[in-house]
Amino acid sequence: MTTREIRDLYGRHYRVGETDVELLGRPRSVLLAAACAAMAAAGVLQYGFAAALSSLDTTFPHTGALPALAVWVACQAGAAPLAAWLYRRLPSSLAFPLFSAAVLCGLALLTLAFASQIQILVMGYGVLGGLGAGLTYLTCVAVVAEWYPERTAARTGLVSAAFALGSVPVALLIAFVDRAVLFTVAAVVVPGVLAGAAVLLRKPPRHWWPAALDPHRWAVDRVLNPSIPRNIPAVRSWTTGAAARSAALPAICLVVVLTSGLALFDLAYLGGYGAALPIAALAAAAGLGRAFTGTLSDRLGRRRTLGVALALGGVAQFGLLAAVHAGSTPGAVLCGALAGAGVGTGYSLLVTLVRDFFGGDALIPTYGIAYAGKAFGGVAGVVPAAVLLHAEPHTALVTAAAGVVGLCTAALTLALRQPGRPATIPSGG
Repeated sequence: MTTREIRDLYGRHYRVGETDVELLGRPRSVLLAAACAAMAAAGVLQYGFAAALSSLDTTFPHTGALPALAVWVACQAGAAPLAAWLYRRLPSSLAFPLFSAAVLCGLALLTLAFASQIQILVMGYGVLGGLGAGLTYLTCVAVVAEWYPERTAARTGLVSAAFALGSVPVALLIAFVDRAVLFTVAAVVVPGVLAGAAVLLRKPPRHWWPAALDPHRWAVDRVLNPSIPRNIPAVRSWTTGAAARSAALPAICLVVVLTSGLALFDLAYLGGYGAALPIAALAAAAGLGRAFTGTLSDRLGRRRTLGVALALGGVAQFGLLAAVHAGSTPGAVLCGALAGAGVGTGYSLLVTLVRDFFGGDALIPTYGIAYAGKAFGGVAGVVPAAVLLHAEPHTALVTAAAGVVGLCTAALTLALRQPGRPATIPSGG
């Protein structure tokens, strides 16, 4: 194979001359399907746990099961920088992180099925399951982003969507199937899916670009690249250290903290009420929203799409908690779906937002740092949900606070600016 590296007018690197079939022995769409399947399997640990929360609270009446979810979120998101470091150092095969994730997730699901002590639940589900899901999430998003450099937003949106959509069957079945039986079956299926992905997933060569697409034309042609002109490329390629020293990466991390706080608050609150149907609606809408907004952001701009979606999620908070408090299942389903579709968008657009701001050379480690903000936001969202479930007089106050946080996050998103670009020059969508 004859390969060469070229650069476009923005200084971005492209390795051209190799097709996906030559490198993988199969089309890259097979790899995309494997990554989506792995994410769907790992997502059972987050949304499936929430659907089973009322059953788990019966098993742990003194403490409730929410502390385990808080630990799980911290470990899942906190594993992102480590997973990014590992991803960058692996030569090609991604078998090690995904086989490790298969073992960890299997143990976590067995813990959900049979644990009778909160310490075991926290360690087995919270720590082991969180690490396994974190390895899966970062690895799958990273490998799809590198194999689809020309359609990163749309394809990583699909992968992120799978994380939410994979748990919908569990959320619907939990009311009819014994928890031990359901999670025992999941403990067999989920590791099997992750092991299958471990066999298939491979990294492309650094800066790989599809051989059939001229990168010079793609950089300027609005037909080939609908992302032009709403998403202006980074002014240069930033190292992770330089990105961290800028004002932009801490601001993006704050957006992730607030967004994840809202998302996990909704999930924990609905789970505490045993509202399986609204949780299924929230997960399904979050998945569909992530898949849709990835493509939409190419045409409307990342910041604009994310800001509007988060504003929708913020407004939905006012209706969601009021509907649950009033015992209105249809209202909870509708508002849960709106909240999931709006707030969930933050995860699907994060990788492309980071690339637009800081370039692609250090995309994976910089994305890992940004995603780690979920560790703080998730814990901050689970804790007030736990308090609210035992302090009904404060429902109105927390409802207003959640809605205000969502609207403030939307405003913060719209105020983000690319580092190194003068304030008088537009920063893109």
